[in-house]
Amino acid sequence: MIAESAVNWLHSGAPVVLGSYEDAGSGRTFVVARPADEPALWQDYFRGARRNYRRYGVEQAVNFDEAATGESTAVFVAAVDPNGQVVGGLRAQGPFSRVEQVYALREWAGRKGTDQLRKELVQRMDEGVVEIKAVWVEHGAARHGELTTTMSRAFVHVLRLLQVRYALCTAASHALPRWRSSGGVVSTGVSPVPYPDERYLTWLMWWDRQEISRLISADQNWNMERELQQLLGSAARGHATATPAAR
Repeated sequence: MIAESAVNWLHSGAPVVLGSYEDAGSGRTFVVARPADEPALWQDYFRGARRNYRRYGVEQAVNFDEAATGESTAVFVAAVDPNGQVVGGLRAQGPFSRVEQVYALREWAGRKGTDQLRKELVQRMDEGVVEIKAVWVEHGAARHGELTTTMSRAFVHVLRLLQVRYALCTAASHALPRWRSSGGVVSTGVSPVPYPDERYLTWLMWWDRQEISRLISADQNWNMERELQQLLGSAARGHATATPAAR
């Protein structure tokens, strides 16, 4: 459980980076921040996300114009190379006060599964729900596999930092195994839909903070706890350990 002082600090509005942690496996620093506090880092993350989604012809999967200001983003995570280059990241929306705020409803757009999606959101809303969006890892990045595995754990760190029980993410079929590795569970009640086009079958995944530890491997669990301690330690000090080139 995150210390009360860290939670109060998180919501204080203080203009600081929330924290960071080092990942030896991928050789990157993972920085967690609010867009308004780290605008340059946010823009590096955002440009990378847009570039990578465009590369695969799925830019329409994320409303980049709407998200550009960062106002709809609670926190974002940027994976930073030793030379300061952002090579991956994600953003989180929420916690939500109304079901209608959840972007996934736009993806289902009234198709089969929409009613069940609403039902699952309603069932979880009182205990806190955030939505993970615009996840990417740079194509051709060194140690790509390790980087992707570490990125999957960032889902859980965001969930813990924002002090909610649930996180949701929509994912194409090929991405399901990597997100399962961090405790994600595919909804069996919500039918998948073609999104953003017929090339991709998109599924709804849930992370439940109370169930994650029993769903992941011992290695993943150990790495999550190690990273979380680094993250909270840097948060308590009021600064992150990102390289100067990334700041």
